[in-house]
Amino acid sequence: MALKFAITPCPNDTFSYHALITKALDSDFEFVFDDIEGLNLSAAKGEYPIAKMSFAAFLLNRDKYELLDAGAALGIGTGPVLVTANGKDFDASKPVAVPGLNTTGALLLKFFLRKGVDMRPVHFRDIIGKIRAGEFDSGVLIHEGRFVCADMGMRIVSDLGAYWTEKTGLPVPLGCICVRRDFSERKAEIESLIRSSIDAAFARPEDTYGFVRGYAQYLDDDVLKKHIYAFVNEYSKDISQIRGKLLENIALC
Repeated sequence: MALKFAITPCPNDTFSYHALITKALDSDFEFVFDDIEGLNLSAAKGEYPIAKMSFAAFLLNRDKYELLDAGAALGIGTGPVLVTANGKDFDASKPVAVPGLNTTGALLLKFFLRKGVDMRPVHFRDIIGKIRAGEFDSGVLIHEGRFVCADMGMRIVSDLGAYWTEKTGLPVPLGCICVRRDFSERKAEIESLIRSSIDAAFARPEDTYGFVRGYAQYLDDDVLKKHIYAFVNEYSKDISQIRGKLLENIALC
């Protein structure tokens, strides 16, 4: 029986798992795609044996899941951005569109403001459009949106990831891969396969780009590459040395 492995369609995931998804590497995984908020909600139900989720969502569901040391998406001094429409100041008293209440974007917004804020969950693909339409004055952008927002009439109020790193000295904890506890005996095997898939992607990145483009929000090659190389990095294969500090700081937010 195939083991369901849930990830997002964002470029760093489709790049990292290309070899496993396309069966260039043999495994019994069956990949399922959803946006990060959908994956966080699924984690609360323990739906998938292997799943990506926000680090904050893992802390809420660690009774069901075990954190893997491989497969995490960490930004090095960069991450979600808080934006407004050009010409508008940020007003913390007004609702802010976020890509999910338990996403890292929402967590970093709270960390940045240091006070309560009215966060409204909006699918990540729709946030820029809703700000441009006047439904929200501000929002938190993740994935490729954070790289193209200036070209789409947005003003960056804060790079929330850079702020996190400045204050904590840690990379930005975006998403992690977790295994459901009833499959925890396969943890080492799954980590090894993830590392092999990442190695394969970096060995022949040009083989992945067409596949990545098929799932991406924005198709510009420069945007896709910026996204991939911002969030697939030295920590993607192993977070064991910083795992404890990351979780400790996230829990304080």
